[in-house]
Amino acid sequence: MKFNQRIRRKSFNKKAPGLLLIAFLLFGLFFSATAIAEPQFRQIVIATGSPFELGLVTELGKAFEKENDCTVRYVKTPTGPGLDLGRHGLTHITMGHSRKATAAFVKEGHAAKRVDLMHNYTVIIGPPNDSAKIAGLTDLKEAHKRIGTSKSEYLSRGDGGEMHILELKLWKDLGMNPADQEWYEVSKAFMLKSMLNSDQNGQYHMLDSSTWAIHKSKCKNSILLAKGPPNEYEMCLVSPEKHPKLKYNQDLAEKFFDFAISEKGQRLIKNFGIDKYGESVYYPDAIKDIK
Repeated sequence: MKFNQRIRRKSFNKKAPGLLLIAFLLFGLFFSATAIAEPQFRQIVIATGSPFELGLVTELGKAFEKENDCTVRYVKTPTGPGLDLGRHGLTHITMGHSRKATAAFVKEGHAAKRVDLMHNYTVIIGPPNDSAKIAGLTDLKEAHKRIGTSKSEYLSRGDGGEMHILELKLWKDLGMNPADQEWYEVSKAFMLKSMLNSDQNGQYHMLDSSTWAIHKSKCKNSILLAKGPPNEYEMCLVSPEKHPKLKYNQDLAEKFFDFAISEKGQRLIKNFGIDKYGESVYYPDAIKDIK
């Protein structure tokens, strides 16, 4: 039995165990099928969020496919749910931006390798009149304090992803609970859709600089107001010893891991989108001084 179609974009949420169960069953069928597939059938699965939604991982995948005569499949998911897929042996590679979550993943024995891959930045956009007066701030906590104190309209992703977790931590550190406040809305959507919704409604919104760089032309009512610290992405190679089903095509998974942190892979990351958007979208970390 051959599988010759890509798995297209699928979103997972920490609060949606039903979707995770469905993914488990689907990928269980996938791995069972590949076990009896013809030997020449070669494929790997990568779980990540914005880097796939914005097209970077697809570019890496295309270059890798060309060199290795294989298929790269993708699951679009926030960091936490992506690591959960790894815990169930449903993906060869994870890319996410929570060191705490990734450290737990490694400690549990699910990662054969772990590496710093790249970074972007955490930013806040909002209406040009900037009623909360956050323009120019680099302290995300202070920016949220001003937004909450002024009761300026704010859109939260609320999807259980790392950006949402960061937002909740900021409110908690401030001793503020915006839930059920008239000025606070939850989108339950991923990065791009949430950004577009906030622009349409004239709300403040926190997101990553990559999404803003690529899609800011679609925003008519928002400007970049605050730029916080680096948003660092790590890549994990899921352990085939912990998850024996992944031993099928594990050589390809290891080659992709090495490719992404090689000079060619890091240069692709550095140059991604510059010609089209006029600025860097991601910044390589495995080789910081790549030319």
